[in-house]
Amino acid sequence: MTSEVFKNQYKNYGRNEAVMQQERRERLLEEQRSARQHEFDSGRPGLLQEIENHASEDPEDAEAEIMECQPSTQPNAAQRRHRMSRRSKLYAKKLQLSEWMYERPEDLENWYSVPCPVGQRCLLVIRNKLAIAYDKRGQSIATVRTNIHVQDKRGPIVLDCVLTSNHIFYILDVLVYQQLDLVQCDCQFRYTWIANKFTEDELNERFNAKSTIKKNRLELKLLPHYDCTPLDSLAECLAHYPAFDDVGTQLDGFLFYHKASHYVYGKTPLVTWLFPFMLSDVLQLPVGLVHQGYDEQRPATYDGNYAQFIAEFEKRQKNLKRRKKHHKPGNTAEIHPEDTMDTSYVSVEHNPDDDALWEAMEMAPLDSDDEDLHSSGINAND
Repeated sequence: MTSEVFKNQYKNYGRNEAVMQQERRERLLEEQRSARQHEFDSGRPGLLQEIENHASEDPEDAEAEIMECQPSTQPNAAQRRHRMSRRSKLYAKKLQLSEWMYERPEDLENWYSVPCPVGQRCLLVIRNKLAIAYDKRGQSIATVRTNIHVQDKRGPIVLDCVLTSNHIFYILDVLVYQQLDLVQCDCQFRYTWIANKFTEDELNERFNAKSTIKKNRLELKLLPHYDCTPLDSLAECLAHYPAFDDVGTQLDGFLFYHKASHYVYGKTPLVTWLFPFMLSDVLQLPVGLVHQGYDEQRPATYDGNYAQFIAEFEKRQKNLKRRKKHHKPGNTAEIHPEDTMDTSYVSVEHNPDDDALWEAMEMAPLDSDDEDLHSSGINAND
């Protein structure tokens, strides 16, 4: 009897994940309404100012902030790739990560849907014809020489991207574009801005200009975004199968961005995630709106009860991390195809024997010791 009395006083008693997520969304949106003024009043520097401060401290290398370069005496190709690897505190822990979508948002008209490919999430920093990609820990995973010349006085370009195994950077979002810091701008403005600049500044063509070998070419592409209402717009997104026309690009899932959301470092309830086979159930969509190809990819463990599936998925993820910590070199843990969620958890791995390919691409290793990452069985082989 006593336990029942106290049980009703528990903070989250009788409330599910969906209710609490909605409350966090509303609270975060309210905080964002006054965030810009707060940032200004507190004098706290934005990302652009942080980058400029570090550039002024070391004008010879704008990306020099706490970067640990490897010794230059290593002879073979694999060691040369490792030598090129850098770590930067400036770009560590600045990726925006998603939460599960626990139920259809009441304001679905205020959301975008974005198809997200399998790959490694990264911040792509372009400055002085050099593009460096950093994972969420600030470790460089790729260095690319481009023809995008961004003068120091105009500032850098910082893009939230997914680097896929077929050597394509897909742009999810933008944080900084030259003299404009977009972190505190709403998603709708950021998407409009990068879409216009991607075309106006010919970013794709200029990004590829320094690639001399077509086979090893790194590309830069912009992911499409779709309004979630009216349903005709969402149908255009969900009826397109396969999701990507590029050979070798696989769909991981769908990200949903609240149009009013600022760019948040870390997880946020204003960016949510669903696997393709969960779309109809969670969003309560009419039959036939989602291409049947996505439904056919559902794992045997999924019976439409998405809340139970999410709980079991999270439990499996914890077990995978535990196994990775105790995994001995030489043994490959079994990873199932459905064991991916939000590309921030996926590491793209390359074939260490294909040294000529990776040296030509000027790539640092794409693996990671981050316990939040696990292999999805993807290899960067042509």
